[in-house]
Amino acid sequence: MVLINESTAAAERFKNRRVLVTGGGGFIGSHLVSRLVSIGADVVSLGSNRENAKLAEVARYIFGDISRDTLETVEFVPQTIFHLAGGASVAASVANPPGDFLKTVFSTVLLLDFLRRHWPEAQLLYVSSAAIYGQAVHSKASHDLACLPISPYGVHKRQVELLLLDHARMYQTQSVILRPFSVYGPGLRKQLLWDAMQKTSRGDFHFFGSGGELRDWVFVSDLVECLLRASEYASADAPVFNAGTCHAVSVRDVLSELFNVAGLNRDPVFLGQVKEGDPDRLVADDSAESLLGPLFRTPLREGLEAYVKWYRLRGVND
Repeated sequence: MVLINESTAAAERFKNRRVLVTGGGGFIGSHLVSRLVSIGADVVSLGSNRENAKLAEVARYIFGDISRDTLETVEFVPQTIFHLAGGASVAASVANPPGDFLKTVFSTVLLLDFLRRHWPEAQLLYVSSAAIYGQAVHSKASHDLACLPISPYGVHKRQVELLLLDHARMYQTQSVILRPFSVYGPGLRKQLLWDAMQKTSRGDFHFFGSGGELRDWVFVSDLVECLLRASEYASADAPVFNAGTCHAVSVRDVLSELFNVAGLNRDPVFLGQVKEGDPDRLVADDSAESLLGPLFRTPLREGLEAYVKWYRLRGVND
């Protein structure tokens, strides 16, 4: 009952609210835009990824990177900004650190400058990443743990967090930072689950790593609810929340469950080769749930079933 009440309150808060979503054509962004539209928000989505933009066709979509020119085309003064634009791949950041910096850090500098000059009253929620924790020496990652990222992707996410803190100190920007862990669900076209479905369709069941790597799996619709609720806590203190279940599941176990759901009578085979930038363990110690109420309720198997169903139907919808 608590979840229903809080979900309803979040929906009511965003009814008719003017919202800008940067990165709205990406995996998480498209789900967020769809949810905002469904509850009656007035949404503009800004981004350079058309792949998932059609999931929220009723929202106004500005195609392009963050710049003064694109921001000037936003036809209202937003009350809430969900900032999801930026690099979205550890591997891509390792291959091209300067490109990832421009997508993640420089674009945020441009957004914050525009915010200061034109939208000083807007609330900003930044979707960071648990990758900023890096190879944590602790078994689980607390939001106040020292951040020691091991990839350019994590470094750049951390740099944006520091930019937000300094901007809030200098200009009293109303911000909140959310650090999602391993987000998955329909529409995800990268990372482990996508790679696994692609490989198995070719009869390949071999994967990097040992299989013992631990992750904290967050279903995308649960994360979207977390974003809506957390945005209310934007302030000049720029509070930080972990978006994680605090429950560890190994890569081996999640792939085995995925194969089971997909009807594949095979076990994953691990090559023992470690991918650069991938930590052994990335699991939340504390969660936004402690303040925001129950959020991450989708069972892993149910989420994997939704993913497999989407994967098999995507050719019809693409």
